[in-house]
This record gives sequence, C-alpha cells and structure tokens, in this order.
Amino acid sequence: MTNPNGHLVLAGLRKRFEGAARPALDGLDLDAEAGTILVLLGTSGAGKTTLLRIIAGLEEADAGRVLLGARVLSDPRVLVAPEKRGVGLVFQHLELWPHMTVAENIAFGLDGRPRGRAAREHPTVVALAGEVGVEGLLGRRPDTLSGGERQRVAIARTLAPAPAVILYDEPLANLDPERRTRLRSLIRTLCRERSTTLVYVTHDAEEAMELGDEVAVLHRGRIVDRGTPAELYRAPRSLAGARALGPITVLPGTVSGGAVDTALGRLEVVGDAPDGTAWALLRPEVVQAHGAGEAVVLEVRPRAGGWRFTARLAGHVLEGRTTAVLEPGQQVGLRARGPVPVVAPEASS
Repeated sequence: MTNPNGHLVLAGLRKRFEGAARPALDGLDLDAEAGTILVLLGTSGAGKTTLLRIIAGLEEADAGRVLLGARVLSDPRVLVAPEKRGVGLVFQHLELWPHMTVAENIAFGLDGRPRGRAAREHPTVVALAGEVGVEGLLGRRPDTLSGGERQRVAIARTLAPAPAVILYDEPLANLDPERRTRLRSLIRTLCRERSTTLVYVTHDAEEAMELGDEVAVLHRGRIVDRGTPAELYRAPRSLAGARALGPITVLPGTVSGGAVDTALGRLEVVGDAPDGTAWALLRPEVVQAHGAGEAVVLEVRPRAGGWRFTARLAGHVLEGRTTAVLEPGQQVGLRARGPVPVVAPEASS
C-alpha cells in the first residue's frame, strides 16, 4: 500500500552560492507522487546534487518550500532537521562507517543503534540483509567488501528506518556496467515492494530511461522537461530535454500543415505544432541512408545490429543508423523514418 506521506512537493526553490555566476536552483517546481520513482537527469552543474541536499536538509534554500505529505520540511519560517525528515540519502561516495560491521552499519538508523550480536540478530537487519543479498557478510567490515557489496549495504542501511522518501545521488556511477544493471533492478524491486518514493539523480540517459517511472530534466537550475521515459525520448518539449536523453540532430525548419520543411525534406511532425519557424529534432535511428544522393558520409562506426554514421547535408551534420556498409566520402541519400518532434527556436537558449 502506498504511503500517503511519501508525496514530495518542491515549490519555488532558489539557491545561489556565493561567487557563482548564476543560481544553482532558479525557482524550481517539482513533485514526486508517493511510491513512484522520479529520475532527475542533467549534466554536471545542472543543480541535481544541490536539490537533493536541500530535500534532505543538508543545504538550506534561499527561497521556496519543501513538503512531504502534509508536513512542511522547509520554508521561510520552518527548517526541519535532517534526522527528523523521514528522508534517506544514498551518496555516490559511500559513507559507511569503517569501524562498524556490515550489521552495525545497517542498524545505524534503528532505535538504540544496536551493536555486535544485537545488530546481527536484529529482525530488520536480518530481513534487509537477505533482500539486498549481503546476509553472509554481516560480521565483515566495509574495507573487506567489493564496491557492489558496499553499495548493497548502503541501500540496506538507508531502508532500515523505513523512510517515506529515499534520495539516490548517482549511487552506481563507480560500478561496472553489469553491477549497475543488477543494482538498478534491485533498487526498483525494493521501491515497488515497500511503496517507497524514490528521487534518483543521474547524468546517464540509459539509466534514467530504464529506472524511472518519470524523468525530469534539470537544466541550469530549472526543470525544462518532464514525462515518462518514452514520452521524453519520442517527443521532448525542449532542446535541453532532447539532448539529455541521447544523441540528437537539430535541423532548422518551417512548420505548416502538420509538417516541417527541412534540409532533409518535408517531415511529418509529432503531435500538434504551431505554424512558423522551428527546430526539428531527429534521433539517430530516425535518420536512414538509402542509395545515392547529396549527403557525404563523414564517419562510420560499428554498433550492435549495424552501423552508426555521420553525414553532411546542406551544411548540417546528421547522425544516423544503417545496416548497409558505408564508406567515408561516399555520397548517399538520407531520409527520416516516422514523424519528428519540433521545438520553438527560443527553446534552445
């Protein structure tokens, strides 16, 4: 059953650090429904970690409100201490206590902070250790564990006090791809089983699309796009949002009658778009090579199931996918498969 106290609302958050050229957060509004996974996606410096620290109470906003369920965690008159917020935080750089055993680390947030045998036999510790797969490591110290094992312990320790919301700050960035995949699956499973709200920060588009129920793109301290992973990938509403989810070719064009005229020809538009100038956004899998034409192939690289190529057409460099073998310098025709999203030119600023 979803915990109604897990609904997180952020309203008008502002934060500027001394000496900074622009705000880290610039009037940010965001909410995460109870029991869902919201992924915050953005480049370095977008404000992701600052936002998590404000939610957790480790940083104070200059303005705005943080609410969790019916509780105000911070506003101009209220500032709840981090340990009283009911919010858990898993860092990229793990903060396990080196002098404690695995069991004692997991038990750290429990009443009385049990140690020794009491920690190893505590029902919550035993249950969580089994869920995350470290039940055989309870007597070990953190420095004897692998990176993946330490991350599992950190997840269990965060879950132990049963927080309404858990914040993940790029927790898998230092792991190899196979371990990242396994732990993403574990994090998602634990969220579903416990109906816990997750806010997960990453700069990895693949991770965001695999993990999130919703993805919010953070750019220069503001949310510039939000939706399900499929919605954001297929129909982004901003250039920054499109670029956050992977490679994109931007072509200037003119929209009329539900299509956009570009250097690649007249292309059908995703959804409704007003007539006028626009940017057409083309994912690599949309751009295809066929026969001979005016585009000049610049580079070809192998990829699973075919080839990745770039080609120049009318002064624009496009990235595409093909199953045919192309050669640099070859002249080919290019076409777009399916409708393409468009955004207003001012969205690129």
